[in-house]
Amino acid sequence: MIDYNKRSASQYGVQFGNKFENRIFKRIREDSTNFISQCIWAGYGGADGYSLSRPEDITALRNRVANMYRQTPVWYGLAFRSLEEFAAPPFIYAEQLWNYAINNNSSGPRAVGFNDGRHWTDLDVDVEQGDVIQFFREDTQTYDTSVLIVSDTRQNIVDFMGNIFVAQHSPDFSYRPLINAFRTSCEIETCKLRVLRFVPAFF
Repeated sequence: MIDYNKRSASQYGVQFGNKFENRIFKRIREDSTNFISQCIWAGYGGADGYSLSRPEDITALRNRVANMYRQTPVWYGLAFRSLEEFAAPPFIYAEQLWNYAINNNSSGPRAVGFNDGRHWTDLDVDVEQGDVIQFFREDTQTYDTSVLIVSDTRQNIVDFMGNIFVAQHSPDFSYRPLINAFRTSCEIETCKLRVLRFVPAFF
């Protein structure tokens, strides 16, 4: 059983959130959930033992990804030099990441989901570092944006949104106020959001 280390997930998010590519995983066109899945990978120990800033360690991590370290045949990303265009669907689509993580009974990431299909003010749990927030888009009627909470806090989202910061791609940020992520993802008056909280898993 592998614990999910929310600090490791956050460190990855902060290190690479504002970078277009990190030479570990391949970036895809709409990189929101693809990037967040990489943070989850780091949370499950994908980058343990290596620096996220040393070029020689980046090479070693790139080899880990090519060998599907802390990944599974169902849940995996693309190594930086892969010739493929897309990773596995649960790695790159918000809806499929949610369905995979909360229903997974075998190896790979596992999560508890909160507030699915409900207005953001209905969220009845405090959010914390390492949680993934997904925003619902009214125009497409689907959840399609994922962000990672990187601030070292446990806060009620309704009362303390100003103290919560996230990392994300598309657009690229390492430490972005959650309120700004709201404004670019949905109408705050009507916005639905849900939360994934990752738990120990097998790999």
